Amino acid sequence: MEQNPMNQGMAVRDPSGINFLRLPAANPFVNAYFAAWTGELIEVTADIGMQVIGSCKFAPGIMPPNPVQYQAPQMAQWGVRVGNAVQPVPQQVAVPDQRYVRPLLASPETARRCMELSGGEEQEFADCMVKNMVGPREEAVYECAKSTQKKEELAFCAIGALGGENERKAAAQLKECYEQFGEDLDQYPLCMAQQNVDEDTQRLIGCVQQQAEGGDVTVMGTAICYGAERLDLNPELQIAVECAVASGGEPMTFAGCTGGRLTQRELTKCFTDGIGGNGCFGPNNEIVKALRGVGIKLDDAFGPNNDIVKTWNNAVSDIQNGPGPNNDAVRAVTTIANDITNGPGPNNDVVKAIDNVIPGFSSMF
Repeated sequence: MEQNPMNQGMAVRDPSGINFLRLPAANPFVNAYFAAWTGELIEVTADIGMQVIGSCKFAPGIMPPNPVQYQAPQMAQWGVRVGNAVQPVPQQVAVPDQRYVRPLLASPETARRCMELSGGEEQEFADCMVKNMVGPREEAVYECAKSTQKKEELAFCAIGALGGENERKAAAQLKECYEQFGEDLDQYPLCMAQQNVDEDTQRLIGCVQQQAEGGDVTVMGTAICYGAERLDLNPELQIAVECAVASGGEPMTFAGCTGGRLTQRELTKCFTDGIGGNGCFGPNNEIVKALRGVGIKLDDAFGPNNDIVKTWNNAVSDIQNGPGPNNDAVRAVTTIANDITNGPGPNNDVVKAIDNVIPGFSSMF
């Protein structure tokens, strides 16, 4: 008892959840012993890390199965567009009729304000525009990508950004351990020896640690393992997650990834042609011109009184008159674009006509 003041000489549950039990030790914050879920006797030290030094024998039924069992998610046949590629997403969260991203739009006033705040620096300008064009959770994921270097750290941060209070608490606890031990997850039991850790934190670290053992940690894999239903991974967030990983938080790349090539062109046009008027985010901006061109082809295909044509053209008009990141007109354009490709199919005459007028239109969103 006197030599084991931290746990009164008793075996207790490993607060990190990585192992089954923490065993008596003179100073468990520096030199600690654990019974692993496999039954191995583990020693964890601050200078060496985790090593197997023996085995433990438990009576039948004493040791429960590890509550975290990571399995690589099965990927769907479709996914989200990241740059010029399509990144598959897990079947659990895939939405088969969501193929286009919504164009990211802003008013000329917002663009002017960001240009002024950025001092004319392109990266700072793009960063300001991203924050004004995406929703709060997408922005939080983007900030995670900007502030992290390793996949493990990004996974912790992103789950905190996507979830609620419990997930934010778990991410904060794991951030403390990351600052101490980095991606050496085997040493996290030392870090958590004096923390009050709940099941959410244990589950999050278990999901990441088991992926790390397999050599590849992903945000989406962590989310599925942790519980996708708790994170509301809608298509916009799926795009933000994949774009955060692909861009590393570089703002212009993230903007082009999440909003499509037309959005990236529009941001670049702010520097080449100015803001408003015939420049970026004015009534003749690249996005509106592209969408207006689609409307013309829809007129030719269906006639001007067709409901799809009228809704499309009204939406394009609304976009010109003051869009926001969740503008109904932007949603309408996205919905109609999906309907076009998911109705007769991606090779139907309307889509072919659109792509003839605007080469690569179907890959711009």
